[in-house]
Amino acid sequence: MAPVEFTVTGGEGSPLDFVAALTPASSLVVITDPAGWAQVSRGLAVGSAASTAVATQVRVLRFAVLDLRHFSSASSLPSLSDVPGDVVALHDTRSWDSAPVVASLRGLGRPVVLFTAVHTWVSGVDTASVVMGWSAPHVVLASPRGPGEARVEDALWQFRELERLGRMTYVSLPAPPVVADRAVTVVVALPGATEGIAGALRPGAEYEVWARVGAHPVVLPADLELRAVLSMSGRPAQSESFVLPAEGPSSWVNFEVMTPYAAVPWTGELVVYHGVVPVHVQQVVLPVGGGEPRSLTRWKLSRTFADLPASRAVSVLDLGDRALVAAGGVPSWTSLAGPALSLPSSSGLDPWYGKDFPAYCADLAFLARQGAAAYSRLFGEHGPAGAVRHAARVTGRPAGLVVAAAASGPVRWPMIYDLPFADGPHRLCPSVGQFGPFGAGGEVPAHCPVPDHNGNVLCPFGFWGLSSVLEHPVGPLVQRILPRSWPFEVAMAVDPGMDRSLTERHVTELMSQVPPESVTSAYVTPAELGRALADEDMDVVHLHFHEGFLDAEEIARWNSEGVWPQPHWPVRKPLIVGTTPMNGLVRSFVEHGASGVISPEVAVPQDMAGWVTGMLLSRLAAGISAGEALRQVRWEMLSRGNVMGLAYALHGSADLRAR
Repeated sequence: MAPVEFTVTGGEGSPLDFVAALTPASSLVVITDPAGWAQVSRGLAVGSAASTAVATQVRVLRFAVLDLRHFSSASSLPSLSDVPGDVVALHDTRSWDSAPVVASLRGLGRPVVLFTAVHTWVSGVDTASVVMGWSAPHVVLASPRGPGEARVEDALWQFRELERLGRMTYVSLPAPPVVADRAVTVVVALPGATEGIAGALRPGAEYEVWARVGAHPVVLPADLELRAVLSMSGRPAQSESFVLPAEGPSSWVNFEVMTPYAAVPWTGELVVYHGVVPVHVQQVVLPVGGGEPRSLTRWKLSRTFADLPASRAVSVLDLGDRALVAAGGVPSWTSLAGPALSLPSSSGLDPWYGKDFPAYCADLAFLARQGAAAYSRLFGEHGPAGAVRHAARVTGRPAGLVVAAAASGPVRWPMIYDLPFADGPHRLCPSVGQFGPFGAGGEVPAHCPVPDHNGNVLCPFGFWGLSSVLEHPVGPLVQRILPRSWPFEVAMAVDPGMDRSLTERHVTELMSQVPPESVTSAYVTPAELGRALADEDMDVVHLHFHEGFLDAEEIARWNSEGVWPQPHWPVRKPLIVGTTPMNGLVRSFVEHGASGVISPEVAVPQDMAGWVTGMLLSRLAAGISAGEALRQVRWEMLSRGNVMGLAYALHGSADLRAR
């Protein structure tokens, strides 16, 4: 066959994003994308076909996957007819001609994505095909003008020539469709009935509460095993497992309840769990004596159930005055009442933001006394400490711990200390010295390397902020700030009232920790800040200001008065990193498109806050996830005798990465 001629364009995104946009209109995509093949073939057994789903910017794309390199000829291939998939993903082989296999699948109406080497000739391409390559930062799209054979490297050469001459045109990915949230329905029925009822409920009577997760246009990667927990006021929590299929609604989950004898609005919570992670929380109001049943969404970790986090060891659903704790088994309630945990004085820090060993031990003991008392008050003798340590030992990684905040609660969770500790004589775990100032240091393990923690022992691994990867999401999770290859960029906004010499020192330090060209900085007023943050041109918004410089009402004004375009930050969803407490701003930023917020929960010295920010951003720029980056920073601070890392919190996904 003769080589084809191309019409070449380029666009920004990942190759799989463009596969999702082009298929099924293009029935053959020839692609050189090792990372894309790794995504679609993850877990694929040698010599077999499988189905997998990959989330892209455009849609969730389901692949039927087959690696042709494991077969000696076309006659030895397994059947793909019963392997579901919107697209068939094949890895090409040089040992025999795969063109008849591709043509057969296309003839059956199944689009094919053929992963091949950049220099390999592929026959059978035509005007319904696309040849796709990569010329950073663009995906190259070459449409054959007629039938014949093609190589990806020819398309790349043509693209670069046109780009050199300034004659290249670029295309954009289609905007992702606006997808409505998946509904969770709650219905009240009489025992044994087949349909729900409306109106008031009788006091002291038996009813059934039905719940289910509804249908949704987004197809899940696989069936989900979920658990529904209903906790009505004055009654023990009830738990039922169910399956949410990849397509369609779940079956109904049934809870038997008896109404109170008083005529009152009877309230409770319905929580849907994925493992120990609360995914969806609804307040349920059952009108005893008068009114109508109603159900109000309080909090959600996902809008579609297609983007749930990886497994976690423990979760705490913080509802303000009480919390629902899950560590396996039926979740249990605990009261959050109690004194707030306080940090030791930050005075006495040396010029390198550290303290000597005696002062460090005193600060650690000060925090451990408070943290242990809080743990005992919250969880009693046992609590979730065993689950945290078991997960670290089994997986070899720090345990994942999620504090889902439907309301702003009073507990500072990184300071929780889950080993017994009280006033009086105590001994130091060897880890105190090894990982403290002047210690041997080394890579921090997933759990304390010292097995004996009996008695009154002080160990840094007792603190949740040091033993675990701790996250505090306030809404649906974001996994990538920008899901495409692009240079890391930081926009630093400075309150003019900050100490200028310390600010200049911080900027100098920051530019030694991340590429200097990636940082832009400016002194701004609140009004100027809104305009500076209008566009999607940064990965991190670094806010260097005094507490009170910005409030949630100002952010709402940027949105309502058109300072911010709508939707705001729809694709590039920056992480907000603050040097002062941002408790009243977290939810506002996340609701307006940010991927999360990292900031101290209490005021910290300006110079130290800048140092912490630089360490965080250098790790994010290196590709480390936000949760692990913050944990590493806490241990880095501890190595200098500084315990103030426990003042910081991540409001977002622990799995969040820049790319």
